[in-house]
Amino acid sequence: MIPIVIIHGWSDHSSSFEKLARRLKKDTSRMVEELWLADYVSLDDDVTMKDIIIAMQSAWLASGLPIKANSVDVIVHSTGGLVIRDWMSSYWPDGQKPPVRNLVMLAPANFGSPLAHKGRSILGRVAKGWNAEKTFQTGEHILKALEMASPYSWSLAQKDRFSSNAFNKGGVRCTVIVGNSGYTGISGLANEDGSDGTVYVSTANMNCAQINLKVTRNGGDFSATAMKLSSGKTAFLILDGFDHGEITGRKKLPLKLLNPVIQALNITKTGFSKWCKQCDVESERVRMKYSKSKDPEHHAFQNTVFHVIDDTGLPVIDYVLEFYGKFSDIKDKWATMFNKHIARKKHAYGDDRSFRSFMIDTTSMNQLIDKIDESLMFSLSALPDITVDKNLVGYKSFGTDDIKMFELKQPDINNYFSPDRTLFVNITLPRYQKDRVFELKKV
Repeated sequence: MIPIVIIHGWSDHSSSFEKLARRLKKDTSRMVEELWLADYVSLDDDVTMKDIIIAMQSAWLASGLPIKANSVDVIVHSTGGLVIRDWMSSYWPDGQKPPVRNLVMLAPANFGSPLAHKGRSILGRVAKGWNAEKTFQTGEHILKALEMASPYSWSLAQKDRFSSNAFNKGGVRCTVIVGNSGYTGISGLANEDGSDGTVYVSTANMNCAQINLKVTRNGGDFSATAMKLSSGKTAFLILDGFDHGEITGRKKLPLKLLNPVIQALNITKTGFSKWCKQCDVESERVRMKYSKSKDPEHHAFQNTVFHVIDDTGLPVIDYVLEFYGKFSDIKDKWATMFNKHIARKKHAYGDDRSFRSFMIDTTSMNQLIDKIDESLMFSLSALPDITVDKNLVGYKSFGTDDIKMFELKQPDINNYFSPDRTLFVNITLPRYQKDRVFELKKV
């Protein structure tokens, strides 16, 4: 009999999953002693993600849970998605098979939460800090990992989504289930369009992509690698009308939620591909329901994460990204539409502004794209500017020929902006030094 382990999210406890656990015991015939509810500290400012991962490994071994491949089923919620992914990539790296067989992620914060940086604020400390073991603490390191465009989520994706990893064929069969409706009542003040009140639908999805752009030295041309899709297919299901709390079943456990959870727990190796397609069909049905809506609350978004560095490896923290039409002028329709209706939310990671998230409204883009008959252009400007007399080092980006525009031709736009996913864009700029930084004089 395969055990089930349930792991909660930030500021939560295992008690939230007792109703789901009881129902699973009944409907999956799992014996009581084979279903484990995990608890971990998430509201202590001294605790890091690595502390949780190490403690999880110790607790796992102490419990006697098996460690051979495909021997345990796991359900996670919210931050629990990062916990289980980091644990698997840390202790079973380089394509080794972890003990997880079927992994069910309920509204996971795989690539960030718009509420994370708010949780670190005074409001977050008042709202959540009363429940912490240390008053007014909110788990600062955990929230930094959860912040949109965090280096942590970027690095974790490089390890388990874009390399040989646990989710390849024959490994972990992962299903992501996420709602698309924000909170009601006073909690609704925190809602963001395209989210379940806590995580974006797009940042929950494990299926992501990556592209590398490099600006050539003394030419300014963009060279781009082919877009790389994440390795290992994962199932992705949008449950229409559920918010971040309801997806746990802590208050109500309707069949609309329970049935896909049980299906995902019981899926077999031979049936997984069909299950992925079934989830894709249902998610597309939900998208189509809101495809004509002018209200962006239920629109589909792409979480587009930019990381800008220079060719010495230093982060470029002071830069501006611009999108506009190929024949840009004061009446540029693309620039107006893109910046007003499509690029809906921008966030620079607090501790390193070289990482930035742009939430791209792909529903609005599809509504508007036929009204524009030209390419979408992309450009970048960065400081310090080497052409300024007093600057000894820096970048060339403000002159007309310093950095060329990167063109997204209209037929290719949908490849770069896909609904309900994360796209990682790594940009490398040449860094220049003036001659007087280091001089040699013959004597």
